[in-house]
Amino acid sequence: MVSSVRLDFNLQDILEQLSQDELSQFKSLIRTITPGNELQKIPQTEVDEADGKQLAEILTSHCPSYWVEMATIQVFEKMHRADLSQRVKDELRETIRKGEPNPVDLDEMLVRFEAEAQGKEDRHRGILKMKLQQMWKAWPGDSKEVQAVAQRYTTLIPFSNPRLLPGPFPHTVVLHGPAGLGKTTLAKKLMLDWTEDNLSHKFKYAFYLSCKKLSRLGPCSFAELVFRDWPELQDDIPNILAEAQKILFVVDGLDELGAPPGALIHDICGDWLKPKPVPVLLGSLLKRKMLPKAALLVTTRPRTLKDLQLLAEKPIYIRVEGFLEEDRRAYFLRHFGEEDQATRAFELMRSNTALFQLGSAPAVCWMVCTSLKLQMEDGEDPAPTCHTRTGLFLHFLCSRFPKGAELGRTLRALSLLAAQGLWAQMSVFHAEDLESLGVQESDLRPFLDRGILRQDRDSKDCYSFLHLSFQQFFTALFYALEKEEEEDGHAWDIGDVQKLLSGEERLQNPDLIQAGHFLFGLANEKRATELETTFGCVMSREIKQELLQCDIICDEDRYSTLTDLKEALHCLYESQEEELVKGVMAPLREISLHLSATDIVTSSFCLKHCRSLEKMSLQVIKAKLPENVTASESDAEVERSQDDQHMLPFWTDLCSVFGTNKDLIILEVNNSFLSASLLRILCEQIASDTCHLQRVVLVSCSATTQQWADLSLALEVNQSLTCVNLSNSELLDEGAKLLYATLKHPKCLLQRLSLENCHLTEAICKDLAAVLVVSRELMHLCLAENPLSDTGVKFLCEGLSYPECKLQTLVLWNCDITSKGCCHLAKLLHEKSSLTNLDLGRNDIGVPGVQGLCEALKKPLCNLKRLWLWGCSIPPASCENLSYVLSCNQTLITLDLGQNPLGYSGVKLLFETLTHANGTLQTLRLKIDDFTDELDKLLKEIEGSNPQLTIDTEDQEPWKKRPSSGYFIV
Repeated sequence: MVSSVRLDFNLQDILEQLSQDELSQFKSLIRTITPGNELQKIPQTEVDEADGKQLAEILTSHCPSYWVEMATIQVFEKMHRADLSQRVKDELRETIRKGEPNPVDLDEMLVRFEAEAQGKEDRHRGILKMKLQQMWKAWPGDSKEVQAVAQRYTTLIPFSNPRLLPGPFPHTVVLHGPAGLGKTTLAKKLMLDWTEDNLSHKFKYAFYLSCKKLSRLGPCSFAELVFRDWPELQDDIPNILAEAQKILFVVDGLDELGAPPGALIHDICGDWLKPKPVPVLLGSLLKRKMLPKAALLVTTRPRTLKDLQLLAEKPIYIRVEGFLEEDRRAYFLRHFGEEDQATRAFELMRSNTALFQLGSAPAVCWMVCTSLKLQMEDGEDPAPTCHTRTGLFLHFLCSRFPKGAELGRTLRALSLLAAQGLWAQMSVFHAEDLESLGVQESDLRPFLDRGILRQDRDSKDCYSFLHLSFQQFFTALFYALEKEEEEDGHAWDIGDVQKLLSGEERLQNPDLIQAGHFLFGLANEKRATELETTFGCVMSREIKQELLQCDIICDEDRYSTLTDLKEALHCLYESQEEELVKGVMAPLREISLHLSATDIVTSSFCLKHCRSLEKMSLQVIKAKLPENVTASESDAEVERSQDDQHMLPFWTDLCSVFGTNKDLIILEVNNSFLSASLLRILCEQIASDTCHLQRVVLVSCSATTQQWADLSLALEVNQSLTCVNLSNSELLDEGAKLLYATLKHPKCLLQRLSLENCHLTEAICKDLAAVLVVSRELMHLCLAENPLSDTGVKFLCEGLSYPECKLQTLVLWNCDITSKGCCHLAKLLHEKSSLTNLDLGRNDIGVPGVQGLCEALKKPLCNLKRLWLWGCSIPPASCENLSYVLSCNQTLITLDLGQNPLGYSGVKLLFETLTHANGTLQTLRLKIDDFTDELDKLLKEIEGSNPQLTIDTEDQEPWKKRPSSGYFIV
């Protein structure tokens, strides 16, 4: 018997309320509750005859208070008296809350109590279940969407979905993806399923190995590693490991192990009793040297995938993407409650593509919702907060604390920890890390309570930031805070600002990239003042100058690659400092960009400050911008395109530079997919009175008939535009007619037009011929890579034959032209034609075609100066006609005969002619298969007698580029 104990709830009062039958049922059930039931030692008669008051006295006199409290709850639940069970719980919670500074979790106590009554295997399962059920409470905000995402991905894991793959399952599954998207949640969901018997038919045992918990563990054996938290299983270790095919190992957060590259594949070990470093043991497990028949589930960020590929044998890789768009929308609705507010907040996040991508992490979704909801409740406009990630993160941080919080010391310590971890590629820090900086857990409490930091529920001495992006933000804070005299960044193995922003370092550690963006954002004077006011810290006023001196901004070669330029624009945009942007962008004369939706926002902010810009090259990436919308598309597809309307103001802002910058004369848009709205805005800017563009290139840009109409109007209105390249675009019949109508308009001053590979046919050439007759300015026309055939050439020659035609250059490269087409061209050249440059490369014209052209070149009225016959199947027999032309023609300055099988005899004949020719030829290109001493001697004679002539013998990679491209590509 134990002395009478005090319970934390009124047992007597509750028992006295029971009916006689209920009291009898209570007495019967409470005897079945184990362990440690001292009630079994009390005579049955004494218990049976006791009323409610007496039974309460018996229980408190003979049994420990903990057992009585837990057993009473269980009995009432078995009696289906949930009301009484809940009453006991409520009274216990209230007593615990009032009486203890660090109250224990009642649910945890209940689960552990149940587990103690079970066998070893069941206790293992029960305690795990208790721990995992607490995991859902770790998520800020409502976890319903988190659970839904976890359930969606669980069906992809063969362990939990036997219908996914027939037959035996692969041994290893790898869940990978960026930080914060739910990989650990999925791993724990799988473990929770096992504890709830959903996987018990596959696995007798399941072990969860947290790498962030193991990262500080010294050398040990594999048995010690796995069973260190399960003392009740110690005696059965050999038997358990002998049944490896019935064991599931979940290795969570492999990237948090902190192992240097290659450590996981070093010193592989198969002895589960031999002490080894933790990376060696885990590497041995993954390599299947240790317990080869066990099932493995590994979670990791992308940086360790390379090591995994060397270790794991044919794993299934599952990329975890976190919240999809519909998940994020549902989360906002649940958080705000009010649909209009939720929709507005969601669209604000969606308008910032970089922020929206971060929102795939549930923690970031919660942060955005919390921040924007507070602003709406205070009557503030939340839109400016979402312009940049720095603005949102700063608002969230400062809004969680009152002004003058005087937490500068802790803020500095956290920023140092964040920087140390980011440079070491670790997102978890431990109690000893705090101690080294003189920081206590109590110092962190304000940041823990407000959701900035999280304390690991499994390892109480492990801490991490709400999300990796917050660690990156605090890393930027480390650099932006005024340094104290005793601080020396190198003592902590932390790079300086130059190193943080260097391309080499960020290639090795991509997590540094966003920290650099945040640092530019914190260089904003207004933001620095807000931090100082809130936390009582001092921000560095020299940081802006340091940023201006970093390579990414001031190096003369900083924009040698598109990536460098894009990175500079992202950094400058994040600062929102117009003077800073002007100072960096003003000197630029040429710029080239590959634009996603995110890049359009940053570029629109920065490019308007490029006052000296002369040439701009753009490539708009399809996946990130509105799709083309045609009349044939359904309403649903149109609606999807309209969802991207938020991007149009930024695109308008970007295109406005064409009208505001008088020096900008060249625009190139290559391999782009522009929606109707985007192309219309572009054309409107090109057509504006203030636009000074002279050359526009729209290569590989898909367009509808309406889009061709917009473009045609722009060409007609713009009086400065003289050169247009529309190559590799599908010029539909209606589009061609619109374009040709524009070219015939008296206001159209276009001089050079390229329609290479635009799917033009011979029929369209008839309309184009009419253009050649009336166009006042068109002098250069490229129709390469179109199946025009001989008939199309005939139509073109009809237009070219008119005296009013001004065309000087015609490119017919690879247009399915034969000797018959050459006859039409030869007839044209016989007369006084305006044509001076003709490209017939890659057309099989053969001997008759060459003969016809040569006859034309002999005529005094032929004005042709440059003729390209590259790859035209010209045999040695044609060299006699060509030689005669070279000896007498007084206009031809360039002749390209490259990639033709002229043979030794043909080349020799041409060279012999040139040794004494008195023509005007300056460039000859040809292919020599058999270069002999005799040909070399002839070449030297030509150099002596005709020094102005250059002969290119195509001895270096002739197929690398089109030989006439330098002349004809607009």
